[in-house]
Amino acid sequence: MIAPQAFGALVVGGGVHGLATALELARRGVERVALVERHRLHHPHGSSHGAGRITRTTYMDARYVRLMQVAHAEDWPRLERDARRTLVHRADGVFFGPPEGGLEQYAGAVAAAGAPGVERIDRSEARRRFPAFAFPDAPHVLHDRTGGVVAAADTLLALDRLCRIEGVHVLEDTRVLALEPAHDPIGVVTDRGRLQTERLVITAGAWVGDLVPALATHLEVKRQHVGYFAWTGEPDEARPGRFPVWVYLGAPEDGVWYGLPEFGRPGIKAAFHATGGGGDDPDATLTPDPAALDRVRDFLTRQLSRPPGELLHAETCLYTNAPDEHFVIGALPNDPRVVVGAACSGHGFKFGPLMGRILAGLALEGRSGVSAFEEYREAFAQALRRA
Repeated sequence: MIAPQAFGALVVGGGVHGLATALELARRGVERVALVERHRLHHPHGSSHGAGRITRTTYMDARYVRLMQVAHAEDWPRLERDARRTLVHRADGVFFGPPEGGLEQYAGAVAAAGAPGVERIDRSEARRRFPAFAFPDAPHVLHDRTGGVVAAADTLLALDRLCRIEGVHVLEDTRVLALEPAHDPIGVVTDRGRLQTERLVITAGAWVGDLVPALATHLEVKRQHVGYFAWTGEPDEARPGRFPVWVYLGAPEDGVWYGLPEFGRPGIKAAFHATGGGGDDPDATLTPDPAALDRVRDFLTRQLSRPPGELLHAETCLYTNAPDEHFVIGALPNDPRVVVGAACSGHGFKFGPLMGRILAGLALEGRSGVSAFEEYREAFAQALRRA
């Protein structure tokens, strides 16, 4: 019998958090780090693909405001230096909606965290600064000057390249069938053979419930339908620097919508932030829903200063949602060798390199080394304690 491959640390899931964690583990001197991905890297079936993602400091919870301050100040600049390219492209953020929406909660969280660069302005000033938007039902707007577009595809390619430079063993098209945490080393059964590892980090996104069954009833996978619409004004008006990244905080019956300027492919990006209404099968092959995209178009028609043009492209991605939309981060209650980073509820990409630092620290030292996280780590691990 061939002996199973043995690793000092193994990461399951090759999205942005898995790649960032594997890189950080290798840089901390772990001998033989492995990254296991059920598809090929950079595939379109999960949560990390796409040309661009929003980054911003404004959040509804001061914990995330503080973590984003760290990510913007430390982790993204470090990754850009290592990658030798710009990964975060400046684009002011704008948060708006009716009085019965969530704007006041966002404003309160920003104030509690003492975040600079976020300003409340009235509708007339918002229209002057952001002429692409009409703000028909928003008496006030939050203007976030820390906003930007993360070059998502470039980020994944950079992390992939850096992982390989650091000697990470990348095992693609390898599906994890079962974990054996009672073993020492930990057993990881795959469809290509059995692996062993001293430390295990699970960043499996929509498939995390398969590996940590107790989380399956706590988390819900929801497919998002994203459209890219032609801008009908001058082309420069749709690009970062002129067109903002934005989040609409609607009344409870209207929900949350978001979008980005044109970046990486033609068209402004927009979607409904879907977090409820029943779970979806992450293994199902589904095309974007035309009805959902029609609703996105209708929303843009109401909110923009000019109607959107034709739908140029559409795609889907997966959210893995916790009921409170908070991250699930921490070690399994009875085994500190196994760490989970999951349930980012559609807002995890912007934390990518910081999440890698946090998860690597938890796996190797039992603490993240990030004070903004340690202050709240018990809250992020609540779901795991129930598991």
